Amino acid sequence: MKHRSVRVPTGSSRILDGSTSPQVASGLTGGRIISSSDHTADRNVYDLERLERVVASLVEGHRLLRRENAALQVEIDAKNRHAHRLDGKLLEANQRRQDIGKRIDELIAQIDQLGAQLDSQAESLGE
Repeated sequence: MKHRSVRVPTGSSRILDGSTSPQVASGLTGGRIISSSDHTADRNVYDLERLERVVASLVEGHRLLRRENAALQVEIDAKNRHAHRLDGKLLEANQRRQDIGKRIDELIAQIDQLGAQLDSQAESLGE
């Protein structure tokens, strides 16, 4: 909760939430009365400095994460290109395997046909 001081002639500051805070005269401030609002101002300056440090840290972290993200995206793109090339090679290999399978089936059919012709010729010669 933020406190704001208002001077009251009784020698204390009335804080806006209704509580009172004693005032202290200081030789360091030339006899000026130091109230809780002075401490609040100091705290606000500290809080602003701390906030600036946190924001700067977050900005730096964000910058590093963006750089890392860009590097990872480049790596992903390279892997995607490699996977695409491998998919193409796989399709070619599957097509070649099917072609070889068909050719083997044709050769087996020819061998069977030649075997049947030889059997037929052997029977006709054996008679």
